[in-house]
Amino acid sequence: MPSPCVQVCELDADGICTGCLRSIGEIAAWGGAPAARRREILQAVARRRMRQDHRPDRRGDDGADPPTDHGART
Repeated sequence: MPSPCVQVCELDADGICTGCLRSIGEIAAWGGAPAARRREILQAVARRRMRQDHRPDRRGDDGADPPTDHGART
């Protein structure tokens, strides 16, 4: 079973990799994990991906881009 790593290795504030959506513990365990544990990790990744897909992005509640200060005079 191939690793879900996508070579984007950066942890978010919750300790989840922004690339593969595994926790640091799951990443560390992957190499020596039996197939059953790897399937559990992949299921956890799938749940995180579903939550991520439903998470509001950086746009406002109305879907508009966030305001900028471009052109503001100081």
